[in-house]
This record gives sequence, structure tokens and C-alpha cells, in this order.
Amino acid sequence: MLGYTYLLITIILFSSMEVAGRMIYSTVGPLTMTFLRFFIGFILIFFFILFNREERSILRMIKIRDLFSIFLLGFINVFLSMMLLQIAVHKGNASIPAILISSNPLFVYLIVNIKTKRFLRSHIIKIITGIAGITGVILFSQENGLSNPFTAFSLSLVASMLFALYTTMAPPLVNKFSNLTVTGISFLSGTVCYIPFIFIFEDFSKISMMNFKEISILLYMGIFITGIGYLFFFEGLKRIQVHIGSLVFFLKPVFALIFSYILLKESIHPMQIVFILLILYGTMPDLRKKNVHNN
Repeated sequence: MLGYTYLLITIILFSSMEVAGRMIYSTVGPLTMTFLRFFIGFILIFFFILFNREERSILRMIKIRDLFSIFLLGFINVFLSMMLLQIAVHKGNASIPAILISSNPLFVYLIVNIKTKRFLRSHIIKIITGIAGITGVILFSQENGLSNPFTAFSLSLVASMLFALYTTMAPPLVNKFSNLTVTGISFLSGTVCYIPFIFIFEDFSKISMMNFKEISILLYMGIFITGIGYLFFFEGLKRIQVHIGSLVFFLKPVFALIFSYILLKESIHPMQIVFILLILYGTMPDLRKKNVHNN
């Protein structure tokens, strides 16, 4: 139960990311925004590591091969996945990318099943149900204000696939070393990748135009959504199998639509709610079975 508590808090925090990003997108570009929020998250985690003797000893144990694996995590998630997601938010509204990134449990299922060569019928039903739900959400989305709907949808789906790959790759490293160490190093390696692209494609000086409200939102994104959110995510996955724990992501569309409606006044098509319920349908049986098993 503690694992699901960690994951539920994570999903609530993650669900506010696209909304928060949409609130400051006119001032901060997508590359700069993602770089700053993960760098702030790294600073937060760095202080935890700095004042923890056990974490410092773990750092000294890491070999070059392991360091490369952790760097790869940062490149896949922090640089590729989150960059594509933030660009999708800039291209459209906040709710659609938030919903589509929530499809990552479908891809986690596929990756895990391919690795274990176990294609259970119940898993296949969940994948089909989830795809049907996501397709319905896209078809009934309100496209007013989307500069390029197809681009936003495509980028969000690719970001979801990459995040699923990251979700399956990270737990073994977290278990081998520690949550703080792996998350912190991957954040640092991912943010470094942004630096040349920011100076080429964006005006970094625009952050000097940010007001108090925008700075507060950026700090919230870095400290809570990124730093605390990712730490809680892996604390949850320590206690629950990856392909089961990732199903909690199916709750993200619910929170994302609520936040988008309340904070950004984005409209919700009634049929979107129907298809979100279809997505949620696939997660409930496994959660109940897991809880029964744990008890």
C-alpha cells in the first residue's frame, strides 16, 4: 500500500506539469524550461546526497560502465522524452500531451512482455483497451488553439514511448545503487545535453523577463514536480513491479483534465471523459489483485 501511496502522490505532481508549463510558455522556451526544471531538481537532490554519508560512499562505488548506463537514462528521459513533451505543450494545449504521456504503461507492458516472453491475455486486453481510450481522447479533443495538432499528438506519443523505456531501465540501477544517486546523476547528464541546443534555438536571456509568479511556477516545477516527484516515483517502484506500478499513470489524465479545466479554463469534451474511463478500466483489476496478494 505504501508503494501505491508514493505513486499516487507522484501522479498528482506529474499531472500538474503540463499545466504549469503552459502557464509560463510565452516567457520561457520549451528547451530552457525543461533544462531549468531538471537542473533545479538536480540541485535539490545534490544537497540530499551531500549531507548523507551513505550516498557519498555509493558515489565512490560507481564504475564507468554503470555511470554510462545512468547517463543513458538521463539522455532518454530528461533530454529526449521531456523535451518532446514540453514542445508538444508549446504546440498545443496542456491536457492532450498530459493524457498521451499517460499512455506509457501500455508501452511498459509491451517492453516487459517482450523481455519475459509472456504475453498474457489479460495484458493484451489492457493494451487494446488503453489504445482505444487514447484514440478516443484524441478524436474528441478540442483543437481550438492548437497550432499543429498532429505534431503535438505525435511528439507526445514518442515522449510516452521513451518514458516507458526509461521506466523499465531505471529500477535495476536504483536497486543496485540508490534512488538519490541514480536520479541525481541522470538529471545532471540530461540537463548538460540541453546547453548547446538552448543557445542555438532559443533566447536564454528571456528568463530575465520573468515575474514573481512565473519564477514561483518554475521553482514548483523543479522542486516538487521534478525533484520530489521522481524520488517518490522510484520509491513506489521499489515496492511494486514496474509493469504493475506504471498502471497508476492511467490516473494522470483525470488529474490533468481537472487541472487544465480549473487553472487554464480549457474545455473538456464529454466523450473525452468516457474514453478516459475506458483507459482507467484496464488498471483497476491489477491494482486490486496486487493489494489482495500483499495482504
